[in-house]
Amino acid sequence: MKEDSSVRPNGITFTLKDITTVVDDFYGRIQLDPVLSVPFQSVHDWPEHIKKLSHFWWIRLGGKPYMFSDYNPVPKHYFAGFNDELLKHWLLLFHATLQQHLNSEQSALWKELSEQMGQGLSLRNELFRKHHESTSK
Repeated sequence: MKEDSSVRPNGITFTLKDITTVVDDFYGRIQLDPVLSVPFQSVHDWPEHIKKLSHFWWIRLGGKPYMFSDYNPVPKHYFAGFNDELLKHWLLLFHATLQQHLNSEQSALWKELSEQMGQGLSLRNELFRKHHESTSK
């Protein structure tokens, strides 16, 4: 996939380079963040993780898959201690990263998408927790 490849969700253009720049910087910040670095200690190959998450966001913003993308985030987040407080912190850091690298339209759209996805992950995480607790008794 070429860096100048682009997608246009809601008429707003994102290049693959826009996405990889945001994801790379954001996960660099994660590694230095005193709160978020703790649950992310389970990541042992940061370059591969960043590559997968760039692909993940490329698809979420409307791009076609260019690599294998079978990924179930709920168990990974659950066992890493995901909760609403971590989500709030993650979103604040992510939104700051978006604002630093993107124009206001791009930033607003991606911010909205990240908030919706965070809410969905919270709901699925809670369902997973209930199921996990009921089956491990």
